[in-house]
Amino acid sequence: MKTIAAAASIFLAGSLGAFAADMPARYTKAPAAAAVYNWTGFYVGGNVGYGWGRSDLRTTLDQNSSWAGEGAAFQNQFIAISNNRLDPAGVVGGLQAGYNWQNGAGVFGIEADINGSDLRQRVVYTAANPPTTRTFNESIKNDWFMTVRGRAGVAFNTTLLYATGGLAVGNVSGSWDLTSANGYAKTGSANETRVGWTVGAGVEHAFAPRWTVKLEYLYTDLGSINYTSAYVPGSTFAPPGANYVERISQDFTFHTVRAGVNYRF
Repeated sequence: MKTIAAAASIFLAGSLGAFAADMPARYTKAPAAAAVYNWTGFYVGGNVGYGWGRSDLRTTLDQNSSWAGEGAAFQNQFIAISNNRLDPAGVVGGLQAGYNWQNGAGVFGIEADINGSDLRQRVVYTAANPPTTRTFNESIKNDWFMTVRGRAGVAFNTTLLYATGGLAVGNVSGSWDLTSANGYAKTGSANETRVGWTVGAGVEHAFAPRWTVKLEYLYTDLGSINYTSAYVPGSTFAPPGANYVERISQDFTFHTVRAGVNYRF
C-alpha cells in the first residue's frame, strides 16, 4: 500500500506541474514607459547664417530750391537715373536666450537675440543726363540687429515646429554721392538705429537631454532712413548762386536663414 500511495503522489505532483505550465500567465510586467521630452525652461545659445535684402533709393527734388526753375523733363530724367534698387547680402551671426512653457504638445515662449551683420551693397551708375554726364555712387549697409520675439509651436517629443514674430531693432546706414562733368558734386548719408518688426518660422530638435539644434527663417523690416544732400566743398555748379537740394529716402528689408544651437538649463 505504501508503494502504491507513493506512486500516486508522484503522478499527481507531475500532473499538476504540467497543468500549471500549460496555463497562461495571469500577470505580466508592463514595459517601461518611454520618456517624453519637456521643452519647459530657460536656454541660451548662438547662431550663424546668411542674409539678403532690398533697399529702394528714392530721390525727391526740393521745389523750394533751385530745382523749381528746371523743366519737368530734366527733373524726371535726373530722378530716373538717381533712383536705384540695392540688394545687400552677407553673413549674420549672434547670441540668443529665451524661455519656453510647454502645455501638452503646445510650446509657447519668448526669445531675444543680438546679431552682427555684414549685409551691404554699393552701386555705381553713370548716365548721360544732358547737358552733362553724371555718376551716382549709392550704398546701403546693416552692421547689427536684434529681435525680441514670441514663439508658438507644436512639439513632437524631441522635435519642435514653431512660428515666431515680434520687435526688431537695427542700424541702417545709407549714402548717396553725385559727381558730374560740369563740376557739380553733392553728397548725403545717414546712419540711424531703426525700430521695425520681424516674422518667421523654424524647427528645433533635441539631440541630447540639454542640447538642441535649430534652423530658422526670419523676414525683417527696419523701415526707412531719410537725409538731404549737401555740396561737396570745392564743387561748382551753374548758374552761379543756385542752390539745388535733393532729398533721399532708403527703405530696408531683409531675409535671414540661420542655424543655431541652444543649451537648456
